[in-house]
Amino acid sequence: MTWMIVVIFATLAGDVYIFTDPTFETRRECMLAVIDPAKQAGYLAKLEQEYGGALPIRGINCLQADTIKEILEEAELGNKST
Repeated sequence: MTWMIVVIFATLAGDVYIFTDPTFETRRECMLAVIDPAKQAGYLAKLEQEYGGALPIRGINCLQADTIKEILEEAELGNKST
């Protein structure tokens, strides 16, 4: 199974960023990367680069790639029906 870091921002739109690189073999490996201060700086720099500055973060977690795919597909279907 592939695990990825998912960042949920504290914005009205509920923005989400999914790190597709790096990926991890286990949830534990992923969570250790999330809490590693040396790696956090790199993740935050990537987010600031992508968004042109810092956004308030509501939460960070690790999810399986399959779960992320299911959530995105459900969201897409929900958007098509409205």
